[in-house]
Amino acid sequence: MRHYIPCAAVVPGTSGMSQHTQHNENVAVLQPTSNENWSVPFCNCEYPSEIRWKYSGKKTMQCKCGEDTSSRLDWTWDKELALEALVLGTEVIFHPVYSQGTTIVRGNHSLHIGRHHYWELKIMSPLSGTDIMFGIGTDKVDLFKHQFSFTSVLGIDDQSWGYSYRGLAQHNGRLKYYGKKFSRGRIIGIYVDLFHGTLEYYLNRRSLGRAYSAIPREEGVAIYPMVSSTSAKSSVKLINAASFEDNLKFSCMKVICKYPKLLAQVKAIPGLRQIAQELWFLQLREPSRSEVFALNNSHLADEAVLCGKKLKLSTRTTTVSGGAASKALEINSEAQLYDNLMNDEDLNDVTDRSLTVRQNRSSSPESNSEDDGELPVMIGNQIF
Repeated sequence: MRHYIPCAAVVPGTSGMSQHTQHNENVAVLQPTSNENWSVPFCNCEYPSEIRWKYSGKKTMQCKCGEDTSSRLDWTWDKELALEALVLGTEVIFHPVYSQGTTIVRGNHSLHIGRHHYWELKIMSPLSGTDIMFGIGTDKVDLFKHQFSFTSVLGIDDQSWGYSYRGLAQHNGRLKYYGKKFSRGRIIGIYVDLFHGTLEYYLNRRSLGRAYSAIPREEGVAIYPMVSSTSAKSSVKLINAASFEDNLKFSCMKVICKYPKLLAQVKAIPGLRQIAQELWFLQLREPSRSEVFALNNSHLADEAVLCGKKLKLSTRTTTVSGGAASKALEINSEAQLYDNLMNDEDLNDVTDRSLTVRQNRSSSPESNSEDDGELPVMIGNQIF
């Protein structure tokens, strides 16, 4: 006797044929079973009860949280290519009557190569069924290939990249755990850097980290925003979409936004406040960064600075009366590193002591080396 593991429950309102349609086997294998893996809604607004509306999603459009952050829309949905989907302004209602397969809706404009793109989608209805996915795809994606099959379509090949409501990311048919599962009331942010070729997702305006790199940037390759769904009456709303040129202003703000104190100073300057407001999505914090670490104006991206300061701290000596004994400071985290930098003695003291030793050596008659004019080198706990 054969035993089958169901990939997804049949969505109320779908046709009976859905029990015999195709499913993505990888989703069944990787599907998390713990309810603790669900994300929380973006806000505390109350949504209407579980009512399946007909041909309209206006009954669920009560919450406006997050929609006032930015009203910029550089693109919207392509109505002409929206098969089995109802496009009402910036909202998309998939399978308004019942579902018999997978529907893909893409943006009406391709993303410009060499620019930074960020847009957000608000989940307006409960999500269920085989899969609802958010991401990007090239113009080679066949939007109608899976209209009669239930499939995790974005990322099923090498022409698309997708993020599933099950918390999985997919590309070229390979699934990986990426974030928590999500449903109604969440905000999904998508950041596509077509200057460096990277893709990053945000859940409730918290970065989930880089999902994929090597996004194609060649001339002649058109990349579109995409969203797909197999669930009847599932609804998502585009609340903002903007693109930015990779220039000095963008690069500077990307660095400034990593330092909360510096960002506050920039916002206090009238001439720079508008730039900070325009690039608001760069100010979204990563959840893994501690508040102490952020308040100390430190960031893991400063590899060169951190390495240099760690070396100086590890070789700093503390003078002990009656001897030259010393010990290295213990650095267990970047937060502790900057705590030591702010609370301990200034690093210039090390240089001052080194200069004093150099002057003493240069004035000694035993010093004949032609390298005596250089700064001394610290090896272990001794200064030479």
